[in-house]
Amino acid sequence: MSSLLGSSSSLQGALPIFIDAALKGALLVGVAAVGAYALRKRSAASRHAVWTAAVIGHLAIPVLIFILPAWTMPVLPAAPWMRQPASISTATPPSSFQTSSVAVTSKASGPVAPAPKAQTVASKQATEPGAGAAATPRSINPTVTSRRPSTAAIVAMIWFFGAVLVLLRLALGTWKVGQLAREGSRVEDGVWLSLTQHLANRLGVSRPMTLLRGERLAVPVTWGIVYPAVLLPQDADTWSDERRRFVLVHEMAHVKRFDALTQLLSQFAVALFWFDPLVWIAANQMRVEREHACDDYVLRDGTTPSLYAGELLEMVRSIGTPRHDSAAPAFAALAMARRSEFEGRMLAILDPRLDRQTLRPRGNLMTAAIVAFLALPLAALRPFQQPTPAKVAADEFPISFKVSISDPKGDIGSMLTASGATTPAIVAGAASSALVPQQAAGASGASIAMKPRYSCEAYPVGTVLHGTSQHIDAHSDSDGERWDFLVSESDRCTEAALIGKAQFSADETHIVSLAPGGFARFRERTREADRGVSVIPVGDGSLSYTATLNGHPVAFDDTMSGWLAGLMPRVLREVGVNVPERVARFLARGGVPAVLQEIAQINSGSSKRMHYEELIKHGPSLSSSDAEKIAAQVGRDLTSSGDLSAVLQMLPKSAVQSPGARAAMADALAKISSSGDKASTLEFLAPNADPQMLLLLAKAAESLASSGDKANFLLATASEYLTPRDAALRTAYFRAASTLQSSGDMANVLLGAIPYAHANADVVSDVVDISAGLASSGDAANVLLALVSQRALQPQMKNATMAVIQRTLTMASSGDRANVLMQVGSARLLTTGELRDAFVKAAMALPSDGDRANVLAAVAKQ
Repeated sequence: MSSLLGSSSSLQGALPIFIDAALKGALLVGVAAVGAYALRKRSAASRHAVWTAAVIGHLAIPVLIFILPAWTMPVLPAAPWMRQPASISTATPPSSFQTSSVAVTSKASGPVAPAPKAQTVASKQATEPGAGAAATPRSINPTVTSRRPSTAAIVAMIWFFGAVLVLLRLALGTWKVGQLAREGSRVEDGVWLSLTQHLANRLGVSRPMTLLRGERLAVPVTWGIVYPAVLLPQDADTWSDERRRFVLVHEMAHVKRFDALTQLLSQFAVALFWFDPLVWIAANQMRVEREHACDDYVLRDGTTPSLYAGELLEMVRSIGTPRHDSAAPAFAALAMARRSEFEGRMLAILDPRLDRQTLRPRGNLMTAAIVAFLALPLAALRPFQQPTPAKVAADEFPISFKVSISDPKGDIGSMLTASGATTPAIVAGAASSALVPQQAAGASGASIAMKPRYSCEAYPVGTVLHGTSQHIDAHSDSDGERWDFLVSESDRCTEAALIGKAQFSADETHIVSLAPGGFARFRERTREADRGVSVIPVGDGSLSYTATLNGHPVAFDDTMSGWLAGLMPRVLREVGVNVPERVARFLARGGVPAVLQEIAQINSGSSKRMHYEELIKHGPSLSSSDAEKIAAQVGRDLTSSGDLSAVLQMLPKSAVQSPGARAAMADALAKISSSGDKASTLEFLAPNADPQMLLLLAKAAESLASSGDKANFLLATASEYLTPRDAALRTAYFRAASTLQSSGDMANVLLGAIPYAHANADVVSDVVDISAGLASSGDAANVLLALVSQRALQPQMKNATMAVIQRTLTMASSGDRANVLMQVGSARLLTTGELRDAFVKAAMALPSDGDRANVLAAVAKQ
């Protein structure tokens, strides 16, 4: 237990932040409560927006505390949780050092250590008279003492375990919902699918929604953010048309309002601040107002309140019965009804005085602005006085002066660290193992060797074993940059590293300045030589250079300076440093072709992408010729599907107009290997594209490997291809649909195209023709039934009606064939003798005698 609590130091350090965030978040929740009360006569959607904004603001406060600059206003005394007791430990009197030693360096250009107080004990003894060259420095042998865990550490661990339990509850609930979905089956009934498509178009729900049928569920359940799904009870097919309609309207309201996303964020807030009862109250109010807002969608759609309340009551009563013994967890999915919330919902549904309007985007924006106006200053505010720093024992060095002592003959990658007290300097030598002798008089300090993350020692030059390898690790923050770079080729190995903020010359051949505490190192190892240069800042702002050649210290003369000037631009280019300045420099030098030529020399895919993005976003307005060059080169340059997709999406559509530019775009799209990346790129480029671009995208969609990705693209872009009366666009759309390998995906695409047949009768013929590729008899029946039930197939469409009748002859299921024929006969589509004869022949060809009799009897009644 002690070791576990001892490992909680990082949690203990984060505890004051979360307590501070909880207090500030409580103010937000309090304001939200007041706002919700003030809006009690307004719509539930407005109150839900208030509670949601408060919870999201509460969740964002810890992040904002780290990001925003501090606004210090110490009006309150130091909080108890901010005080850290001094660490008291005892140490035995100093004893003699063991055999290890410390390397001490001095430089003519300035001291490495900022003050004599920063010297280690070893440095002090090395300068004492009589120490001699072989003097052995002293060692400190601290006595290891055991400490009881502090109260703050225990509280931090309790908080951590509480958060884990809440997240575990969310994970288990999500798994349970997924289990219900896996046990269910996909709804393929044409009536359900056509009603879903109709309501989605009317409500403006553009995301594809999947209908599933699950066992043991009493009420419909919705989950999913990007690809939402609705799980219906097993007996949903027995529902009346009215119940089907308001159930789908209620669940689509959840999808349209992104309730799954806000529910997930509220659960994260509960996990993070589980000890705060106000967060639980706010999350509960979000859930209540969310259901009221979705009920308002149903009532605004025309459902009678009394009928809706009665149907909900029947659903709630069925929860817990043997037939419906399962319900989705409230914290993992959005269930249509729950017993715990039912009474309040009934009162709200039956109250005719309530406002049932939805919240407009302007209202959402105003709510977000108000919360941001409150959360930003709250997060930046520091109202507590700073605690008094803990005192350090008189015989102990401060923490910032503690260093690790290692044998200079040891590993070349050993690193001695000092937190902010000294300026790091590289220990020069062959493979960074030899010590640098003192070059001039001056104050000396402990030499601290920075261990590179990647080293040429692991890649011997000239060996075939390793081949070509590249490693780049870079990131930036408020304290500066940190990057490590290594490229190993057959004839050379290049290694570089940088810590701290650095400014480079315009031509990138040398470093202009390096922030205090910064460090830079460049090394190139070939068959002929091993060169290295280390750079550190000194007190007067100048830079100190340490050079080595084949493991021996050398002067940083014109030869070494010239070598570094030739190496540094290549390193900076590969790491992706100074990309905006570099792109601007080459644009001024030779325009877009010059930039593309520079990018072609880069090996790093991430750096290539950064240069392309800078060129497209902040470069000049691109002409068709420029776009053609860029599209052609990115297709050759970028091997990552994600990088290639991102760059192609950035190309302005106005620049991709010439035949050459579009041919280059088509070639680049063909080189996106990931089906998901290609589909997202096509879907991004399709809106408001001109006909020629749409034809290009449809052609590219034919090669999508994933049937689901292809279907999603076609469903999302149906309006672009089928709304205009353009035969070429319509043909390209259905040609792409015909390449779908999944029968279910093809059926969904055809069902999605049927609503456009009311404005363009040719869509009906195309849908019937493509339905011949449906392997599933049930899928084919659903499509043909939807054509008739949605009245897309009209009596005057004699050829299309004949095609539907002929299509039934190729369906495997006698029952499916009979259903389609009965629907055709009851819709009074048999307007000619030829159609009636074909219908009778199709009915007589039914394998089942019962189906044959039913079809003929149904037609005889007409």
